[in-house]
Amino acid sequence: MKNQIINRIQSLNVSNSKQWLNEAEFGFRCINRYCKNIRTNGKVLEVGCGSGILLTMLTQEFDGLIFEGIEPLGSTFKSLSKLNQFAKDSNIKIKNIGYEKFNTTIKYDLIYCINVFEHVDNWRHFLLTVSKWLNKDGKIVILAPNYGFPYESHFGIPIIVNKSLTFSIFKKFIIKYEKNTGTEGLWNSLNFVKKREVINFIKSNPSMTLLDDVSIIDIMIKRLTEDKEFRKRQKLIALISLFVQKNGLLKIFKLFPILLPYMKLEICRI
Repeated sequence: MKNQIINRIQSLNVSNSKQWLNEAEFGFRCINRYCKNIRTNGKVLEVGCGSGILLTMLTQEFDGLIFEGIEPLGSTFKSLSKLNQFAKDSNIKIKNIGYEKFNTTIKYDLIYCINVFEHVDNWRHFLLTVSKWLNKDGKIVILAPNYGFPYESHFGIPIIVNKSLTFSIFKKFIIKYEKNTGTEGLWNSLNFVKKREVINFIKSNPSMTLLDDVSIIDIMIKRLTEDKEFRKRQKLIALISLFVQKNGLLKIFKLFPILLPYMKLEICRI
């Protein structure tokens, strides 16, 4: 089924389709195990489903579950619109709105967002809002860059102290990158969320619990070795990660989880 979807998407001749396919494959690898544990007719929501490719893959793979996505389709990633429409034309249920405008009485068994959390204006409000949509035994899975590590993955540049100083130093590069890739507004959309801040927020909220899954770093390093397109986009972090792996430093690196460059958080309601 996945191969059929991939072939159909490639035939659309959409710019950056290979990148979005690779992102969907990564998401499928991370999310499908949760879907396997959901009862028949269980409900799954993807927040910020982007191209809709991952949602399409999961819907085909788990036909006993009910999938839904929301995606506001802002101007930042223009190439997503055609792919998103392809997903909707394939009977994938997607509403093109942000989470703030999503009014639902449905309770979901799984809510996930992949590389979206770093773009929401107020991630604390996002967590409080989305957690209300969970079933009693439901789970939120968040995968996103951790800005506690001094690296900005969308632009592939080091973070110099904070967002504003980094922009001042790399201003010309950032503006040129956005223009060349058709992602104007990307820098402004980033909230520079740190894992440490999220963990402290969850700890202070008695209605939530959190699991910090540091094994995501193993998946990311494997992706850097297998996905040439991803490695090309992430040259700096690829060099660091492969050095850490080659020299047996990964176990030591994991002793400082708040500094890992990527995070996977599982959040449940109590």
